[in-house]
Amino acid sequence: MLLLLLPAAAHADLYRWIDPASGSVTFSNVPPAEPGVNAQVVPYRGPVPPKSAAPPPASAKPADASSVPALETQLNSVYAELASAPPQSYRNADEKLRRQMQAYEALRAELDRLDPAGAPRRSAATLALVERLKQGLAAQK
Repeated sequence: MLLLLLPAAAHADLYRWIDPASGSVTFSNVPPAEPGVNAQVVPYRGPVPPKSAAPPPASAKPADASSVPALETQLNSVYAELASAPPQSYRNADEKLRRQMQAYEALRAELDRLDPAGAPRRSAATLALVERLKQGLAAQK
C-alpha cells in the first residue's frame, strides 16, 4: 500500500515566498511557518531539460559521412565569402556577415563531427580567418 503513495510524493507542490527578514525569495516543500507571509504554490514540473543548441542555418543541414566532400565545398565557399568581406561590413556587423559566420561555424562543427581527422586543419583555417577579420577591424581604427 505504501508503494502507491510514493509516485504522488514525486509531484509535490513547492511554496514560494519572499522572506520578510532578508528580502530573498524562498522555495520550500512546506508552507512558511509565519501566518502573515503570502506564499504562492508553484507546481513541480520535474528537472528542467537542457537547452538545445540553436538550429543550424538552412545551408548547414545534417549530413552523413558520404557527404563530407560536399560539406567541405560549402565550408570553403563560406570561408571565401568571409575572407573577401569588405571592411565596412566588419564595423557594422551587418546581418549578412553574421549569417555567414553562423553558417561557417555550423558547417565546421558538422564536419568535425563527421570527419574528426580533419578537425585540426579546419581549426587552423578558422584561426587564420579570425586573425584576418581582426586585422580588418584594426585597420579601420
